[in-house]
Amino acid sequence: MQHTGLVATKRNVHEELDKIEQLWSPHVVGEVNDYDVKVANVAGEFAEHVHDDTDEVFLVLAGRLHLDLPDVTVTLDPLDLYTVPRGVRHRPRADAGTRILMLEPRGTSQDGTPAGTTGVRLT
Repeated sequence: MQHTGLVATKRNVHEELDKIEQLWSPHVVGEVNDYDVKVANVAGEFAEHVHDDTDEVFLVLAGRLHLDLPDVTVTLDPLDLYTVPRGVRHRPRADAGTRILMLEPRGTSQDGTPAGTTGVRLT
């Protein structure tokens, strides 16, 4: 897969997150092969969803993220990382001021549906 141009651009993740006002709005800040590196400011709850075809990696940069899974809630603090396996329903919840980084195959929608956003690509 062709790179989109984000590979050769240095970015400060916190500076990029400072520019994002909307919560739960993933922005693509980089790429690795055919994967997007996405960041988002999050707080409150996001809809429960599932990604049937891919795992989803969450890395907390600031704040606290809770991932409600079918049998357990996983709580992530700064620099904690967790992979939600493909096919596992999950509902992310976050404390105010939480910032996350996600690694997903390019084109993966935020809510696991074809109509969901795949993220705002930074230029």
